[in-house]
Amino acid sequence: MTITELYERMSNKDFQDPATGNLFSNAYMYLYPPENENQIHDEISVIKERLKRPNNYLDVLILDIFDVFCAFLKQKKFGAKTLFDFFLEKELQAPGKVNESLIREAKSDGFFEFMNANIKLHFSEGDTDKKVYVIIHGFGSVFPYLRTSKFLSNFEKYFIGEKYKLILFYPGEVKDFYSLFNLLNDENPYRAIKLIN
Repeated sequence: MTITELYERMSNKDFQDPATGNLFSNAYMYLYPPENENQIHDEISVIKERLKRPNNYLDVLILDIFDVFCAFLKQKKFGAKTLFDFFLEKELQAPGKVNESLIREAKSDGFFEFMNANIKLHFSEGDTDKKVYVIIHGFGSVFPYLRTSKFLSNFEKYFIGEKYKLILFYPGEVKDFYSLFNLLNDENPYRAIKLIN
């Protein structure tokens, strides 16, 4: 599926209705070749602007999961510092321990609650009657701290039954498993719907 085809799908009135998703989940994955990462990043913003136009009048929230994770660490206190600053300071001294701690924080309920709070805040501002998509990208940047399958399984309880569709942009492919950058094998595919022709 091309970006133009994705835009057309998101513009479709039937697809906009959160009730038209999978019986179990409103999560979708847009797969793209990893070498198109920069181009896709730019095109996500174009999609948002096109969907905001009066002929669609849709509100789209775009989240870079790596940026959200950094913001989470920056607001979390660790003594007199933030957890983000603490990890930066200790990274050269004990990289293995910092890596383990970052993986633990990325999988924590606190991080998913933080992300959910950001989404809820967006919904509470402005016109809440619009159909809303939440686009999440940056899974290549947040790897290895958080795998896409782990994100979806841990975040499911926050978006089940919500009035939005979650669309993940994934740089890689899905066969019997996720393959980030078509190189790094992840866990088994989650039940997100792959956006294909």
